Amino acid sequence: MKVYKIVLSIVCFAAGVASFVFLTMRNRDILGEYYAKSSINVEIDCNYAKNIALAIETLPNPCSYWLSPATMGDDNTQNIIMHLSVPLKRPYWKPALQIPHDYADEAVSHIDNIALFVGNKLFYFTHDDIQQFKKANKDGYMLYYLPDVFYTKSFVFKNWSNYYGDINLGIKALTAFFLYPAQYAFTWFFLILLVCLHKEWIYRRYTALVKSRKTLMINILFITIVIAGLALRLNGFVRHSGWSDELASAIRYGNPNSPVTSVMDDPGNPPFYYLLLRLWFMLFGWSEEIGTVLSVLLGTGAVITIYFFIAPFAGKRAAMYAAFFMALSGFAIGYSQEMRAYIFKICMVPLASLCLMRIMQSFSVKHILLYIALCVCVVNSHYYGIIFVMANFCFFAGSMMYKRAWNTKKFISFFAANVVIAASFLPFFLYMTFQKGYNFERDFSPQPGHIFLFAVIILFIPCLFLCKDKLKKLNFMLCDKRPESLCFAPYCIMLPALIFCCAFLISLVKPMITFRYLGPICTPYFLALAAVFVSRAAYKGGVLAEILLVCVAAAGLHRIIPDIPSHGIEGYKEARAYIAADAAAHPERKAALLEDTSSIAAYYGYKNLPVYSAQGGGQYDVLYVLNDMFKMHEFEMYENIRKHRLDPDNMLKVRFDYDYPRGDGGMVFKKYF
Repeated sequence: MKVYKIVLSIVCFAAGVASFVFLTMRNRDILGEYYAKSSINVEIDCNYAKNIALAIETLPNPCSYWLSPATMGDDNTQNIIMHLSVPLKRPYWKPALQIPHDYADEAVSHIDNIALFVGNKLFYFTHDDIQQFKKANKDGYMLYYLPDVFYTKSFVFKNWSNYYGDINLGIKALTAFFLYPAQYAFTWFFLILLVCLHKEWIYRRYTALVKSRKTLMINILFITIVIAGLALRLNGFVRHSGWSDELASAIRYGNPNSPVTSVMDDPGNPPFYYLLLRLWFMLFGWSEEIGTVLSVLLGTGAVITIYFFIAPFAGKRAAMYAAFFMALSGFAIGYSQEMRAYIFKICMVPLASLCLMRIMQSFSVKHILLYIALCVCVVNSHYYGIIFVMANFCFFAGSMMYKRAWNTKKFISFFAANVVIAASFLPFFLYMTFQKGYNFERDFSPQPGHIFLFAVIILFIPCLFLCKDKLKKLNFMLCDKRPESLCFAPYCIMLPALIFCCAFLISLVKPMITFRYLGPICTPYFLALAAVFVSRAAYKGGVLAEILLVCVAAAGLHRIIPDIPSHGIEGYKEARAYIAADAAAHPERKAALLEDTSSIAAYYGYKNLPVYSAQGGGQYDVLYVLNDMFKMHEFEMYENIRKHRLDPDNMLKVRFDYDYPRGDGGMVFKKYF
């Protein structure tokens, strides 16, 4: 190799790495979550609850934020909670209490405790801990430094307190590099220049590998995509505490310590996913981390199942693209970090569709039995699984009519298979109807957007017959040229439309239509169509066009919903952590909870507190108020307080931050007797 080529290669590599690091930090707003939100609560004597701030080191300059009272005290109130939700939108380090020098030591001596929430982690400091804080005098204020506040220890940014870690930043940066190439234009320039310098060597090696070990290369690429999908799903999978529906999954319905019949008690969700979750807990332990790992594995499984669904009909290239899109899909990643049945649907429906395609080819008993087994699982995990089966049946019958290949025997056999699938849902339906008195009424009435989309689909159907020849040509171009592949593209287009139409028509009688439920069951088919189109376009455009199209498609799909789709981020774990830490820090006080939540305490591994009773109210020194996970809004806690005839005016409020779709909650009430 010539000297100038070696020098240029070194320069390109060094410049590429340097520009990647620089642009990552410059464009950090596109990375998503790499730092945690923070909030602090200081319980202090009312007489010293003034001029208290949180001082933090950050770039470009240090900041100080004043704390304000969470509630106003009265004559009977000795302590008060001073609260701050840190507004800073970047990492910080060395958090410290900032108090005027004149009375700083005296004020600190009257602080009972400090609760600093960094993300979903609690850093609790007792009165004795606070007296040991390191302190410094600065500009007329005393700074009392909170020790060892690190969400995750870092090898690169060793002081950052609210930093989600180096691995998280690396994964976010690499993902952003591929998904947002415009923001990394300089890095891409040096990378392309490096490839051009060695294009002949790369081409020779690539050609040799393709000729000798093509299958091995495909397998290695596929495994790499699966591992990348697993890494993206594992990254921060318990970064946010479970929200109310996830807690219900783990504590009410999937609880391994409850009777097995509890899996039938959720009126909105059939029992199969809860049975699976219960078994998982029995095998590996009952905790939030263990339960969410099941969703992570199911989400990774979806990367595999979509590949095997597409490969037989659109080729391995399109299947690889689809697996890549599923691995990077923000929508799929979000559901893979949520302890609900949605990710189970995303994982299983491609396999059920593969069996349906095989049935339409050969109609073998093996494929029918496998289709029944898979659909039984889907139907009994979420009631939208029934709509999925209905849409498949409509497509099967409609396809035979469209191709003028009606076969009564096949139709009756497939109809019988669907009857078996429907019968599997009957035990849950009868139990809910007669035992629980549930009428399957949901507050999901058709909205104007649903009506418009339904009208568009209905108008589109006649086009299938008017443009039959052109559609055949397009279908022939998109899929493999084998006859058995010609149903694949129409299926991926029609199935989401049929699912939507079935849900819409049912909602005219029993409201149930919502894009939140339509999304998970339709996602694999949207990804499949995107993969097929990109595959065919890239095949004609060459290698560079292929890379560009893949990046554009992946970025577009990733941006659909980049975070948890339900926005289910709640703070119940943080609240329980505070109650447990505060009660443990004051063993001399007799503490109680207003509601019996012993199962939740066991789930999180916290010591359970006795339940308050009005008759024995005089035996308690402190009362914590945190309602059931479905009633933790502030107004609901006030209602519960009044129900027990307690005075709500002298309650202390411990607040913490979390994102919640209805915009309230995020607090614990605390009352001294």
